[in-house]
Parts: sequence; C-alpha cells; structure tokens
Amino acid sequence: MPRIEGLHPNRLPDYSSLSPCYNTLNLRGFTNFKRCISSDNEHETPAAGGTRFFPRWLGTTFGRREEFFYVYDCGAMNKYAKARDREIEKLVAHVGKRTRLDLLAISHMHADHVNGVEKLVTDGAFQVDTIMMPLVGMTERLLAFASVARHDPLSARSPFYRELVADPVSAVSRFDPRNIVLVRRGDGGSPGSGTRDDGPLDGDPGLLGEGRGFTWKLVGQGTAIERPQKAGVPRVVEIPDSSAARVFAPGAWEEAWLLAPYVDQEIVKQTDLFLATLANKRSMTVKDLETSLTDAGFVLNLLADHPGDLKTAYTACHGNLNLTSLCLYSGPAGEVGEPHRCLATHGPWTSTLQNGRVAWLATGDAKLSKVTKCDAFLEHFKGHLDKVSTFTLPHHGSAHDFNEKLLARVKPSFCPVAADAVKNWQHPAARVTRAVASAGALLLVTNANETTGVREIALNHAPKGAGS
Repeated sequence: MPRIEGLHPNRLPDYSSLSPCYNTLNLRGFTNFKRCISSDNEHETPAAGGTRFFPRWLGTTFGRREEFFYVYDCGAMNKYAKARDREIEKLVAHVGKRTRLDLLAISHMHADHVNGVEKLVTDGAFQVDTIMMPLVGMTERLLAFASVARHDPLSARSPFYRELVADPVSAVSRFDPRNIVLVRRGDGGSPGSGTRDDGPLDGDPGLLGEGRGFTWKLVGQGTAIERPQKAGVPRVVEIPDSSAARVFAPGAWEEAWLLAPYVDQEIVKQTDLFLATLANKRSMTVKDLETSLTDAGFVLNLLADHPGDLKTAYTACHGNLNLTSLCLYSGPAGEVGEPHRCLATHGPWTSTLQNGRVAWLATGDAKLSKVTKCDAFLEHFKGHLDKVSTFTLPHHGSAHDFNEKLLARVKPSFCPVAADAVKNWQHPAARVTRAVASAGALLLVTNANETTGVREIALNHAPKGAGS
C-alpha cells in the first residue's frame, strides 16, 4: 500500500517542469485529477466543484494544446444544476471555446450523469470527435427515465434527456460527432488482460483518429459491427468491451495509453412486471406496447405526457433496478517504467505518497456487490489493476453496489466519491467508508461545495516544495 509521507495544510508544491503528461482533470463529484509521468512543463488546473463530470487530458506537451481531451459523464441532479453549470463554465474558460473534444464517454442513462452534456458541448461549442455509450435496449432506457422521474422530476423534463432515452444515436447526433461508438458486453478481458492489445477487431471498421500530437486506434478482439449509414447521422459502430482505444504519440506505439471500457450489464429481474404494469396504465396489451416502443415518436410522447405511468410501473418493481454501466480504465497499455511520486490536494490539505501507479478506473453506477459481478469486473481488468492509483467507488459509495474484494484486488491510493446530500441516501455508506480506511486508501468525498475539490498528480520525481 502507498506510504503517506506528509499531510500538510495549505502547502502546495511547485509543479514546474512536468512532462510528458498524462493529464487529468476529474470533476465527477467535483474531483480534479492530474497525472504526469515525466518532467519539463508547467501548467495549472482550475479548482474543482460538485457534479458527475470528468474532463481529462492525455498529452506530452501540456500548454501547447497537443493533448487528447476527453470527458467521462457530465451531469447532476437538478438541485445541484448551478454547481454543475459553474464547473462547465470554468472548464470552457480554461480550455477555450471551439476546442476539440476527442472523446465523450457516457456511463449510463441516469440524468445525473448526462444532463450537463448539452451545455458542455453546445455552450462550450466543443468540436466532438467520438461519442461512446453502452448499448442499452429500450426497456432499460425507460426504466432509467422512470427512476429519474421519481427521484429528480425536474431533470426528467429536459427535452434533450427525453430524446436521449427515446433514441440515443439521434440525440447525440446533434453534436455532429465523427463517430458514435456503442459498447456491448464482449467475450474476453480488456486488451492486455488476456486479450491481444495491438490487433484489429474482426470486421475491423478502421476506427481511428488523429489529433494534436497523437493518434488513437481501436484494438482488441471480438467483432465490430458498423451500422448502415443514414443521411444526417454520423458513423455508428458497435464494439465489444474486449476492445479499447489505444492512444499514442507518433512513433511511440509501445508507450501508449489505453482507454478500455467494461460493460457491467444488469439483468433486471422484474422487466416483465414493469412492462405489464405500464401496458395496463396505457390500456394496452404488452405485445402492442412492445410494438409501439419501436416508434420513437410514441416513446417521446410517453416520456413527455405520461411520466406518472412510468413512475407507477417503476414503483411496481423497485428494489431490483441498477442499470447497465460503462466502466472505463484510463492508464498505460503496458507496464509503468519506474516508481512515481504521487501527490493529492483535497480542500486545504496536501498529501504526498510513494506510489508506482498512475492509472484511473471509473465505475459509473456499476452494481459490483455480487461476487459473480465483482469477479467478472476484476477479471476483465486483471492485467491493469496493479497500475491503478485512483478508483472511483461504484454508485457514489452505496453499500448496495460495493464489495470489499474490489479494494483488496485494486489496492488504490485514492477513492473519490460524489456524495451530495440527497434524501436519506447513504452516499457514501458507513460500511464503505470503513472499508476504504481499513484498506489504507484515502477517501476523497466531494460535493457541490467548491472547497471539497481534489487534485491528484503522479510524477517520477518529488515536486519542489512538497516536504515529507
């Protein structure tokens, strides 16, 4: 486990001479993360705030705009919309309008993870290259909307959110991305975890991109399926989660960074009950309802005019619903060459750790409490777990989605969790808090209060002024 060498209030180190950088600004639950692997560049990071929002950069020349810029989730419950918008505006001010957003990854269909996307892209006028989402069926999307209508009704009124539920591809096509990537559960682990990490997929769609000083390419195993091109719709490709985006600088294939997804696919036990209850409320047979749900116009009308019927159907099967989430590993494709110093600031505090890890592993709202699901998640990323420094706790630290085996196997240094006050929800739960402390990791609880912001840096030398 990492050794804590110093914990100092209000003592920030000198971050001069940091490069090449794997650079991360993480604002999901308002946490900022920055990771740098070598030396020679100067940069700074805006303060954090409080929502489900992860802007991040990978680059070798920070400050020259030669970075791979991506975002994982962007949203908040309506009561925290001001905090969400504040952080989006700060990000736009930091990077500038009309900046290229290389990848926008959406973990799942709950509004508190997606309802900031429209402001992020439209107001920021970002040029989105690729959008990644889990491949989710209509019934599950309706369940997600019904949950939002019950717990956060103002968010359920958003026209963009309704369209995203009705037809995800159509909804995000308005941002004019070059690619839309839909990720399904595959057969095999992530590239580098029992799956080849440098070869093309079967039916290789030639999915790749070139940007400011980098190239990315889709690698792994399994079959990619390209949907027939439609007028006004970007390229749409379905891929298995046994594939990943390999990001590398020209001529540096072996020193690549990997963005590897995992789809935690939840099988809702009472889907039939949900549909039967909804059909009864709409005075339809289940068969007629299922046929009607293939019509996006019918679905949009259902979402806009009959949210009460959806809430009734959701309530009938409540208690068995945690929906499909896309998890994401962001870290080196290969081994980390040498030990790294790791540093984190949380509010006024700065901690200095000895750590050879630089990767980040996000879990969305994955339900990893069951042994079989937890084991499948760990098996999928087994080749990369010993590189993970930061592990986001599943579903805001809920005990219902947590398994202590996660901490025992991942051995993270930092465990951030978004924990805004909502009703009587235990986010994070006391059992989870104790487990993180017992594992020797730092629990970084963040919320809508700007002072709870966190910044993490991993580098291969001690920063100037960071005493021990």
